[in-house]
Order: sequence, then structure tokens, then C-alpha cells
Amino acid sequence: MMDVVLSVVPLAIVAATPLLLAVEGELVVQRSGIINLGIEGMMLVATMTAVLTAQLTKSVLLGFIGGIGGAALIALLFGVLVITLRADQIVTGTAINLLAVGATSFVYRELQRGQIFVQSVPQLRLDLVLPLAWIVFPIALAVLVWNTSFGLRLRASGENPEAVAADVNRQRAIALAIEALLAGLAGAYLSLALSSGFAENMTAGRGFIALSIVIFGRWKLKGALLGTAIFGLAAALQYALQASSQGVPFHLLLAVPYVVTLLILCGAAGRVRAPEALGRR
Repeated sequence: MMDVVLSVVPLAIVAATPLLLAVEGELVVQRSGIINLGIEGMMLVATMTAVLTAQLTKSVLLGFIGGIGGAALIALLFGVLVITLRADQIVTGTAINLLAVGATSFVYRELQRGQIFVQSVPQLRLDLVLPLAWIVFPIALAVLVWNTSFGLRLRASGENPEAVAADVNRQRAIALAIEALLAGLAGAYLSLALSSGFAENMTAGRGFIALSIVIFGRWKLKGALLGTAIFGLAAALQYALQASSQGVPFHLLLAVPYVVTLLILCGAAGRVRAPEALGRR
């Protein structure tokens, strides 16, 4: 069994990369006191805008910029509603997810008539993104959030907003912008590196899984990396079991990573302390 686990580690790292990027973004924004359930919608829109941009420009780099732009539009909408208008964060995030699913499905079906989604998509070399997601970004975020004056104000915004001398809304807006960058990269990576284009609802709940991993990791990067690695191994083992044809029903194997996510949440339940002002308007 250990040989099987070790053999799927490279696949686990590749498969879990978009999830890790989403986890890093959600961790930062929750540290500022915002729960963004709309991260699923941000990633989904990013997958579509990345593909459309890459197909129109024939550039994978511009495709990634397009993915970040799509996520930024959703982050802007969420920020206006939650930060400026002080709407309920949970309701707003849920509504944005529904909007993203409906809008991307509509655009996909409309543009299919013009054959734009059957054109070839420039592919990204995986070795260009993996070090960024697993090494560079975690180190940079750890320094930013825990070792700078900005990070201190950001964490204070999530713990005790009344004690923050600087504008709390400004800290949260910056955190949301960081999340948009990372969620946009996650969506673009999913459609331009792991897949060969866009498919309806292709994020498949990764945003919600990112939320659970942030909780499991106790809002710290080391825990988030561990939780993402566990989920990645579960997903990679699912692929390996499918390939080995052990006679296990296909749909049961698809459920393996999500069962692992539930177990992660059950193990973390009751033993974590969220930022005090998390979700507070």
C-alpha cells in the first residue's frame, strides 16, 4: 500500500495545486474577518475567462491574466456588497456562486454555436506553476501576514476591528484582492494546465473544499498545506484505483476525496478557534 501511495505523490501535487491556491487566498481573506463562500464562483469564472483569453490571443500567459481578471470582477462584486454595503457574507457568497454557475453555463452554450470552445487551448508547463503554489506563495504569504505591519493590521481586522487604527475596510479590500489573484490563478491553472479547455461547473466544489481546509489548518499556512496535501493524495489514490480496475464502482471512487474532506472537518470540529470577528459585518 505504501508503494501505491508513494507512486501517486507527483500526481497528488499536480492535482491539488489549484486547490492550494484557493486555500491560500481564502486563508488570507478570512484572517481579515471575511468568509467568502463565493470563492467557488470566482474560480469558475476564472476558468472560463482564462480559456477565452488564451484562445483569442493564443497566449497562455495572457490566458492566466484573463483568469485573474475574471476572478477580480467577481471579487469586486462581492467586495461592494459585503464591505461597502455590509450585506450578509454567507448569503452574498451563496448568491455569487449561483450567479457564476448560471452565467458561465449560459455563455458556454451560447458561444458553443460559434465553435469557440472547440478551438485548441495553449497548454502551460506544469513545472512553471508548481513551485509558485507550493513554495513561493506560502513563504511570501507567511512573511506578509505574520511578519509585517500590514499583516498585523490584517489579522487585527479579523480579531478586533475596533482596535485597528487604520481603515478596516481597506485591509479587507486588500485581502480580497489577494484572494482574487490566487483564485484567478487557480481557475486558470485548472482550465489551461490540468484540462484542455472549459467545461460547465468544472471547479467541482474545490472552493467549498478550500473553505474546509482553511478550518482544518486552523487559519495557518502550515495546516493549510497539510490539509491540501491530504486531499491531493486522496484524489490521486482515487485515480490510481480507477486505473487498476479493482472492481470498485466508479461513482464510489469519485466520492473518496470528498469523504476525506468530511473526515477532515469532523477531526477539526470543536478544536479550532476562528478569528473573533470572522463573518461579522
